[in-house]
Amino acid sequence: MRHLINREPDCNTEPPTQAYELGKWHQNRGHFEEALTCFKQAAMAASYTTPTDMERSALSWIEYGRLNAKLNKCNEAAESFKHALCFGMPYAAKSLNEWALLLHQEGICDRDIFNRLLFELSSHSICTTVLGCALREIGAYTEAALCFNMTEYTDTQTGIIHAHCLINDDRLDEAMNLLVSLNNKCALEDSTQDVHRDLISITMFLCKWRLSGSLPYLPAYDDDRYKLAEVAVSLGMLAEADFILSTEGTAGEYALIHMLYSEGYTTLAGTRISCLPEIQVNHTHPYLNELQFITAERLYDLGDYERASVIFENLRLSQPEHTASRFGEAACYLQSSLLSLSSRMARIDSPDTVKEQAMEYMHSINAALHIVENTHWHTIWSPAQRRRENGIGRSTTLN
Repeated sequence: MRHLINREPDCNTEPPTQAYELGKWHQNRGHFEEALTCFKQAAMAASYTTPTDMERSALSWIEYGRLNAKLNKCNEAAESFKHALCFGMPYAAKSLNEWALLLHQEGICDRDIFNRLLFELSSHSICTTVLGCALREIGAYTEAALCFNMTEYTDTQTGIIHAHCLINDDRLDEAMNLLVSLNNKCALEDSTQDVHRDLISITMFLCKWRLSGSLPYLPAYDDDRYKLAEVAVSLGMLAEADFILSTEGTAGEYALIHMLYSEGYTTLAGTRISCLPEIQVNHTHPYLNELQFITAERLYDLGDYERASVIFENLRLSQPEHTASRFGEAACYLQSSLLSLSSRMARIDSPDTVKEQAMEYMHSINAALHIVENTHWHTIWSPAQRRRENGIGRSTTLN
């Protein structure tokens, strides 16, 4: 029921007059066909005489394509993203991200996505590293690395992304060579950001560990260990992350579960939660309340709205500033109401008037649920992170 497209009740909010903003206004309220009309109108009407017009047109094509993809109008979506490529950067990057995701969701293999989008780039002056970043977002690490190899880039950020693609593709020797080169470059440049230096250093440490099979050393400070473990999980080095945080006791276990869940290892995180004693809301452990939220969120995804709502409520009462738990609780009540109404409508002995009234209520509840979900209270994973559930066996698994 949660994916039904319905309108929210009419309200007194005055809609904007400009087509692009009006499209966003309709989209936020679940008026998807009206939003499509507005986005297309905004995309076609721009005069391209000012940067503002070009930006509005490019964003309109992207929004038009994204919404068509949501409505399973894949051909229209692809054409929209193709139009957006004509506007150059940064809109080309956004368009390629959406287009790669669309093709991935259609079930097209990584290599075919790479070939299709590389062909589209041939008529535009767009660097292949932009396509590499888009392919990385959907977890096509082999093809992303190909894109980076096709262009001689100079910026450190792109080099780090390239190295991470190689690591996720189990090409650690190549990644290590690249990281050494980046590290040497950073040593000669004062302009390199400290965050880049730290990430290169941490990634080199993890690669050396995996390649040699023996731990060089562990950082002395807890904050450094948590940062090291977080990067390890993001690179699929789960056994290393487990070892690092095993020295931190219960707090380390809580942190590891949170990291696993945030990076898309949802089943593994749930399994480890189930091995813990009953989790209570506790302000002394920063990750403990996050595990409560994860537990509730997993129950919600499994359709156990009653148990999920109790946990969300406890979080809301103990942490009023935790807005995600408030929306999660509201979503549980709305979903439960939809199930109750669906059951009433399915009864053969229900009069038609009761079924009509139930349908009206369902329209209103779906509209409210649409608004709640637009707050993005639920954890959101990238396509690459979502693919990790099926790729755990590639890395050494945790105990």
